[in-house]
Amino acid sequence: MDVGGGGRGTKEPLLIDAVIGKVVKRNRRNFSAAWIDYRKAFDSVPHAWLKRVLELYKIDCTVRDFLEQCMGQWSTILCYQGERMMAAENHIRIRRGIFQGDCLSPIWFCLSLNPLSTLLEGSGRGFQLRKGGTKVTHLFYMDDLKLFASSRSHLMELLNITCEFSNSIGMELGTDKCAVLHVERGRVANSEGIDLSMPVNLKTLSEAETYRYLGMSQNIGIDEAGMKQSVCDVFYARLTKVLNSLLSGVNKTHAYNGWVMPALIYTFGILRWTQTELNALDRKVRTTMTSHRMHHPRSSVMRLYLPRKHGGRGFLSALTMHNREVCSLRDYFLARSDDPFYNDVISCDKGLTPLSLAHEQWQDPAVLSISDRETVWKEKELHGRFYKALHEPFVDTVASLHWLRFGDLFGETEGFVCAIQDQVIKTNNYRRYILKDGTVDICRACRHPGESLRHVISGCSALSNSEYLHRHNLVARILHQELALKYGLVDRKLPYYKYLPEAVLENDRARLYWDRAIITDRTILANKPDIVLMDRAQSRIFLVDITIPYDENLVKAETDKQTKYLDLAHEVTDMWGGLPTEIIPVVVSANGLIPVSLSGHLRDWDYVADRSGLKCRRRCSSIPPASSAGFFPFPPNPRPFGPPAEGLHLVGLLFHNHIIINTHACHPEG
Repeated sequence: MDVGGGGRGTKEPLLIDAVIGKVVKRNRRNFSAAWIDYRKAFDSVPHAWLKRVLELYKIDCTVRDFLEQCMGQWSTILCYQGERMMAAENHIRIRRGIFQGDCLSPIWFCLSLNPLSTLLEGSGRGFQLRKGGTKVTHLFYMDDLKLFASSRSHLMELLNITCEFSNSIGMELGTDKCAVLHVERGRVANSEGIDLSMPVNLKTLSEAETYRYLGMSQNIGIDEAGMKQSVCDVFYARLTKVLNSLLSGVNKTHAYNGWVMPALIYTFGILRWTQTELNALDRKVRTTMTSHRMHHPRSSVMRLYLPRKHGGRGFLSALTMHNREVCSLRDYFLARSDDPFYNDVISCDKGLTPLSLAHEQWQDPAVLSISDRETVWKEKELHGRFYKALHEPFVDTVASLHWLRFGDLFGETEGFVCAIQDQVIKTNNYRRYILKDGTVDICRACRHPGESLRHVISGCSALSNSEYLHRHNLVARILHQELALKYGLVDRKLPYYKYLPEAVLENDRARLYWDRAIITDRTILANKPDIVLMDRAQSRIFLVDITIPYDENLVKAETDKQTKYLDLAHEVTDMWGGLPTEIIPVVVSANGLIPVSLSGHLRDWDYVADRSGLKCRRRCSSIPPASSAGFFPFPPNPRPFGPPAEGLHLVGLLFHNHIIINTHACHPEG
């Protein structure tokens, strides 16, 4: 039986092989099998046979001629210490081998060995899963071949067919990697190696020996206990290596999903994993992340496994991946029940594999969807507050989550930010009402009652002229420098934490004020916006003011800013030649929520964009940590910032920059 296009890769032959092995053992059947390995299969297949195969399968002559001409140009030369050992025209022609990385070559290679499948199936030998069932002679996946027979003599016939075919097309068996297994009444029978009609001797496996077939160590069946331990060792080693790396949080997630988790995923559906074992694996991942300061122990678990575009961290769950893969594999086999051989496999699998194909009362294991996880997240009393705020109609969800998808924070900082949003920081309020350890709920900075997280990051009077002002100024510096660069008021870009805006910058294109009171003809109290821009080319004036309120005050803060500077805008228009004046409130919440209106304001400001409403892009540099404000101890050797990254939108930067200050002002413990 060939396993190729449209199948489930190596898992399909592994599951069929597992059913055969379990049937042999359970029913105490006689059985013989052989694992065949070709020596350098892709590199040794002769070009003459490849051309002949195209003729046998009646491939169009134009395609055949093209491929033949291409192969005729394959050559190489010998060099020694950089010097040619032969004349340039005396190239060594390549007569064997085919590529492996393109689309055509693997298919062409499979076609070259497909006649062997026809010969084996026509032999009339093989193994029957049940009386009167279809005989299976072999499983073929690329160059991995396994032969099945009901007796030693029948296996010998299949082996001779394989050797004769291989010899006729000019390919050699890697006899050191081939093996034979004989089973009598369900137990491995000891015997000496097999001598074939060709000068080939194959090793016979004993009961204690295993052969690695398609990544699984097996004898009669797969050594499940040994494979589980081996896979877990690889999984934990890779996990530790990724978490110890200097990758950013996003890239650690990609590395985990693309390198760490596949070590486990390959075994799902093949090895029997219990739900308890899978939960333990997920728990081990979370505790390991906690020990590497990437995940707060009380942060939302559901959020950890949500995609980043939905506000999560994007990690794959072993439990979810296993259950989804088992359901998918089971559906795949059941959909092929019309095939006689697949029907035999399904009928015999009465609990033999994790799929239990013969059980009609099968209940699919639970697979949590994205909406299921979001529902659990938003129903949590503390964790759900950020979710509800994020999905308010006045919040730009895409822009607010931009930092999670394209940011460059280290994993530690990313975990701290999520812990802040999940409201699990150990403030005095949290200790008193959640941990209930008897702590007095008084702010350690301003000494007022109620040291909640909201109070710490946006409502503490003791921090207003220090931490909050510093956070505010960092955001304002970014905007000021971008405007100065746009209008040619400065020559080069500096990291924003090194950039010190001048009070007045001016040229023939624009005039730019920084934190400067505007003297008016009549008394106006609110006369000092953060930034004032006079665009001489467009004959417009912009009053820019930045504010960082708490989440639910986004709309109110924006309205207050527009109302606050309305009188100043009228006065500036009258004083400065009747130029139209616009008020641009830049509002980003303390938890990084961005109002829908911000993109519109910046669009009016000619910073047109994409869905986030922004065109401005810049290089993100590290922010120096603000003073800790005495709330929480800093971790030993903290690494709060990631490497520079191109292409972050300004909205993402505003959040990225000020949220890190929050992280430093209120560092999670534990």
